[in-house]
Amino acid sequence: MLEARNVSKTYGRTKALAEVSLEIAEGEIVAVTGPSGAGKSTLMHCLAGVVRPESGEVVLDGRRIDTLVEAELTALRRESFGIVFQFGELVPELTAAENVALPLLFNRRDRREAMATAAEWLARLNVSDCADQRIGELSGGQRQRVAVARALVTGPRVVFADEPTGSLDSTGGEQVLRALLDTARADRTAVVMVTHDNRVAAYADREIVLRDGAVPAGAPR
Repeated sequence: MLEARNVSKTYGRTKALAEVSLEIAEGEIVAVTGPSGAGKSTLMHCLAGVVRPESGEVVLDGRRIDTLVEAELTALRRESFGIVFQFGELVPELTAAENVALPLLFNRRDRREAMATAAEWLARLNVSDCADQRIGELSGGQRQRVAVARALVTGPRVVFADEPTGSLDSTGGEQVLRALLDTARADRTAVVMVTHDNRVAAYADREIVLRDGAVPAGAPR
């Protein structure tokens, strides 16, 4: 469903990715692991259409996305991808429900309908009671659940999670991770998790290890 074909990316003199190839199936949960500076986040950004590789191809459902113009990429990210950031990256001036509804509003959905859908997702993530609270009033675990709801609200094909539990303690992190993965499995949403935590990687169906911007020879991909 989602493929990287010999993807390379360089920043200055640093080779962030060196001809990385991988495939991700519908509904599959994949952990991308490796030491700091291995190229994990760069790979995720290339797969999500945030960063263009210098060579190679990124393909979604048989269609190259690395060659799309910016307007097409923006539409693709809104419709097919969801992203969960390590620190949530929520809008502090908005309530939890408004944050979750934001992707729908960007897609020109009626506000009343968008807010109703947001409420449904907050309920699925067990944070309904936070709907009218602003982000600064929420705990770290609540904020990450709201971020997960926002990433899933559009019904994306793929959710990209960049160290989704990195800012939480072990108990809160496990709860958020289970909420994300259980919801994704129920909806057949693929998940690509970037993590350095072996406990997080253990929840995935498959682990892809990066070292120095490449998948080592003989390693699973």
